Amino acid sequence: MGGHGPTAVSVPGARVVLRPAQAADADLLLAWANDPATRAASFDRDLIARPDHLRWLAAVLGDATRRLWIAEEAGAPIGQLRVDRLPDGCGVVSIGLAPDARGRGLGGTVLGMGVAAATRQLGIRRARAVVMAANLPSRRLFEGAGFRVLGAPGAPPGHPEALVLEMNLGLDMPAEP
Repeated sequence: MGGHGPTAVSVPGARVVLRPAQAADADLLLAWANDPATRAASFDRDLIARPDHLRWLAAVLGDATRRLWIAEEAGAPIGQLRVDRLPDGCGVVSIGLAPDARGRGLGGTVLGMGVAAATRQLGIRRARAVVMAANLPSRRLFEGAGFRVLGAPGAPPGHPEALVLEMNLGLDMPAEP
């Protein structure tokens, strides 16, 4: 999957970089996914079993319409961002920060970098997020980045607590080769 090179941006007092995730990141990603706060903010609150996670990760890494990045600050992993490109050109964004990285103002940087990289690499024209309506930190993060609340269209079936936010990127760019 070409065009997955690191993307870097400076933030006050730190350097944040997105790098493509690899199979070797499986345990780190699973630990973040099974963090109690992450599970509480998820549509499926059950812990994720390692074999299920490994199958999921292999599918993501092998799919040309998806990107998964690890965010690093000063060389230390601080979170992940995934974008899944839908056939209509919309990129569905998922972001999660490591427990010790939360509350430090890094989410907006990681989100902005990931949307910009997905625009270049996947050619997305809109970005969408689906969050639990009660997950105020996620809602504030996405709204602060320019996402607008659409309501529940596009929410997972059977989840009336879902809130869909979307941002029109105003671009019609081809994806990088």
